[in-house]
Parts: sequence; C-alpha cells; structure tokens
Amino acid sequence: MKFIIKNANIVNFDSITKADILIENTKIKRIAQKIEGKEKTINADGKFIFPGIIDLHAHLRIPGDGQAEDLLSGSKAAAKGGITTLFCMPNTTPSVDNEGLVKWIIEESEKINIAKIIPIAAITKDREGKTLTEYNALKNAGCLAVSDDGCSVADSLIFRRALEYAKMTGLLVISHCEDPSLSAGGAMREGFISSKYGISAIASISESIIVYRDVAIAQYLDVPIHIAHISTKNSLEIIRKAKKEGASVTAETCPHYFSFTTEDIEKHKFDSNFKVNPPLGDMEDIKEIKKALKDGTIDCIATDHAPHSYASKEQPFETAPFGFIGFETLFSSSYTALVKGNILTLEQLSEKLSYNPAKITGLKGYGEIKEGNFADLIIVDLEKKWSPSQENIVSKSKNTPFLGKELQGVVEYTINNGNIVFENEDIR
Repeated sequence: MKFIIKNANIVNFDSITKADILIENTKIKRIAQKIEGKEKTINADGKFIFPGIIDLHAHLRIPGDGQAEDLLSGSKAAAKGGITTLFCMPNTTPSVDNEGLVKWIIEESEKINIAKIIPIAAITKDREGKTLTEYNALKNAGCLAVSDDGCSVADSLIFRRALEYAKMTGLLVISHCEDPSLSAGGAMREGFISSKYGISAIASISESIIVYRDVAIAQYLDVPIHIAHISTKNSLEIIRKAKKEGASVTAETCPHYFSFTTEDIEKHKFDSNFKVNPPLGDMEDIKEIKKALKDGTIDCIATDHAPHSYASKEQPFETAPFGFIGFETLFSSSYTALVKGNILTLEQLSEKLSYNPAKITGLKGYGEIKEGNFADLIIVDLEKKWSPSQENIVSKSKNTPFLGKELQGVVEYTINNGNIVFENEDIR
C-alpha cells in the first residue's frame, strides 16, 4: 500500500511535531511539512498520531482454550486498541515451551496479518520450575523473551541458570514475582476490606519478596531482567534502588493498577471482573505507581490481557479465575488516568506504550515514528469519549472492570506494517 496521512500531530517519546507522513509498502517513506501526491490520503487534522502500541504482556489462550480467545479474535481486539505488536505468554495448554509451538503461533498470526504476535516461551518445561527449555532453539524459532508467567521459578539456582543462558542466547527473562506460600488460596489483597468480609487474602510481600530475589540475582550476574505487572509500592522501592545502582532491570505495570483499588472491589459488590493476580492494591499503591511511571522507575504499560469465558467469571468472587481483558481499553484507560490526570505528558505516554517496549525487547524499527521505520501507527481522537460495553467489545471475552466506565481517547485507525487493519470501528 501507498498512502499519505495529512496534517498529523506526531507524538514520539521526545517530541510532538506537525507534518505529513508518506507510507509506502511496510515503511514510513517520508515525513515532511507538506507532501503532495495522487495516493490515497487520510486527513488527520486535529487528531494525534502515535507509534503502534507494543504490549509486552498478553494471554491469547492458544493453544488450549479457543472459547475464551484465539489468535484471530485477539488480533482484532488488539487492533481496536491500537496494539500493533503483542507478546503472548506461555501459560497455555500445552505450555509454549518448544520451538514447534513458537513457529506455529508466528505462522498462524502471519496468516491473519492484523497484529504481530510474538510468543514468549516458558523458562522451564511445562512451567514447572525444574528443567530449562531449549533457549537457543526458541530464539531461532522467533522468541525474544522467556517467562513462566503465572508462576515464579521457585528454585533460585534454576532461576540463576535461566538468566545465564538467557544472556548467552540474547533472550530477555520476564519475571512473574509471586511467592505461592504467601499467596496460596488468596482472592484479593490483604488489608482492611479482606478482613472486614473474611475473604482469603494475598499479602503484598508475596510479590515484593520475589522481586527482591530476582532483581538481586540479575544484579549479581549483571544480566537484564524485566519485572512483570508491578502492583505494590514495596516492589517499586526495590526496583528504584536497583536502577540507581546501575542494574539492568526494567518493569511494567498495567492500567488496572493505576485505575482501581480494593475499595472498587467492595463498591462493585465483589464483581469477579475486578479479580486479578497480582491483586488490586490500595490508594497508597496507586500513588506510588503513578510516581514511578512519572520518574521512570516503571518503564512501560502492558495489559496482562487475560480473557475468560462468561461462565467462569460468573462464579463467586473467591472461586472465579484471576484476570480480565485489556487490549481495547489500554490506550484510553492510560490516557484518561495518566495524561488527563496530569501524571504523564503525551510524549511520556508514547514512551511507555511504544518506545520503551521496543527498546526493552530489541525490536528494531518500531516504537518511534521516523523515516525508515516500519509503518506501525495509530491515529487517535483525544477528545472523543467511549464506554466499554458487552456490545462494543471485540474480544471473545467481555470480562473487564472498565465496563460502563467513561474513558477518553479513541483509536480511529490502526496501521500495521503499512496496512490499515482497523478503521472507524470496522476491522477487516
């Protein structure tokens, strides 16, 4: 394809500029004040153009549970949310722990050709924390990262070996930080509300104690590590200190951790759409997460998109599965809470959603709108508002705490490798 985006307010991690953009085939061919031609044009006057969003943390339930989500429905939901590249976690049935499954996911997603899907393979076989997977074969198959997401690697020596082999093969280790002996059986964050209602709870230290261990081992070995879905202020203190000491540690959080607290669980009468792991924290956690986003302690925002069937989420709060969807609300929930909330600038939001994820995973030619880069862009109306509903959610699953919430900032177009894959609510 070849087309021109006119009058674009281009939002990169370090600047906002107004210009026209010429897209030819898969690349950004030219950026200039005025580009004329007979090509198709998109008038973006008054709109803002961001690099395509890169989501470092998602669950597509494939292989294993196509009823909750599959590669096609997940790709469509991602495109609606402005996500052009997503990394899917290996906690599937069977686990993505071999090169055959990695290649299959990549090949199937390329056939769909809506979003780039990059599998994250397991650190250990079957995510059991015992035997390392074949890192070199996984890297050659197309993996950029490994994680036992949903589980921490309990054995510290095995985790050390994982980091060492990851460094040798150029893979990034993404750590799920949770001590199961401190979280087992819990349904929400330990605190006043869990005590008030007698609900089994998860102590915040179950996250931070593993953050400390994993960061300490990575720091000792001088190996990069990425910490997934940070939710507590104590974890942030550990990461902030390590970064000041020069450790190669990066971290992500998710929109729900700066949008909701345990009080929302009570307010919504223990709706299981508010049940997630790590669990929602308190107002002090939200305050510290926003501070960490602003000062750079948290490098990026991911979804932890976790679809579940309607029937499974209709269970009582304590027995319902953890997690909810996040693709379609990622941009608008982040813009509403952080930019409209005067926490981040537009440039900083672009950095958290696109530039830093590309940098962390080593994706060259993505995360920034500049000549020669791949044409992964989203056109956003920052004035438009919307409310997620059962009717307008594209994902197979509808489980989100943002149902009925007014959000600002609507993705009008998603362009992936020069192809328009989402346009005005109509996904091709």
